Amino acid sequence: MPSNSACAARFLCIALVLTSAAVAVSAAEEAGYPTDDVDRTDFSDPALQSDEVKRATEPHADVETTWIFPESPDSKLHVGGTNDLLVALANAGAKTFNVSHVEGRLLDGAGKLALALPRLEYGQNLGALEQRSFRFPIELDAEMALGEYTLSAKIFYNTRDKAPYVSDVINEAVELTPPLPNAAAQLLMLQMGLGAVGVLALGLVVVKALGAPADAKGGKAGGSAKPKAAAKDDVNEWLSGTLAGTEKRASKKTKLG
Repeated sequence: MPSNSACAARFLCIALVLTSAAVAVSAAEEAGYPTDDVDRTDFSDPALQSDEVKRATEPHADVETTWIFPESPDSKLHVGGTNDLLVALANAGAKTFNVSHVEGRLLDGAGKLALALPRLEYGQNLGALEQRSFRFPIELDAEMALGEYTLSAKIFYNTRDKAPYVSDVINEAVELTPPLPNAAAQLLMLQMGLGAVGVLALGLVVVKALGAPADAKGGKAGGSAKPKAAAKDDVNEWLSGTLAGTEKRASKKTKLG
């Protein structure tokens, strides 16, 4: 068993080592030298760390767009409801794009902003050699002034490496027209139409029913005598060549004699 002096000496040595290490670390920090051997080189993509969002300014050469109003081919949009704009994209290249959103607005005759349409998010892929369509609903308030406007809309998309692109969808004149009848009014009009058809059909049935007895009676009175006469002639003709016919004539002669 070590003596007390040996334990004290060992403790003193350990304390001196720890103190020397602390002094060395402190001196290194003051001199500006790194105090660890960990490699802290940043290998991440600087573009992913950037807070700056790239803004799309041009379309991709492989992407083509077209549009149609399915319910208004003449570009007449009814206020007080929703008019659907159907946007079609065709990808003629080998890259896959992610279709992010559509933005649109209405401009009045003077070129001033009349209505900023809500941005609609999609987040759907457009694969290589693929065609896809996207619905862009345009909701118009019933209080909007009727007349001619310019509808402008753009669709935004990007590649897998986040390269942004934008294509013009439409920049054409449209006409805002009065609102369509609501569903209740349309149902009432349909019921009125069906009711009119029902009344007309019932009237035809009544007219036919009132005319049927007279025709039936006349037919019975006019046609009853002829069948009987015909039947009598048939019987006489049939009996003329039989014994019954001769007996009738003989008995008549006998009575006269």
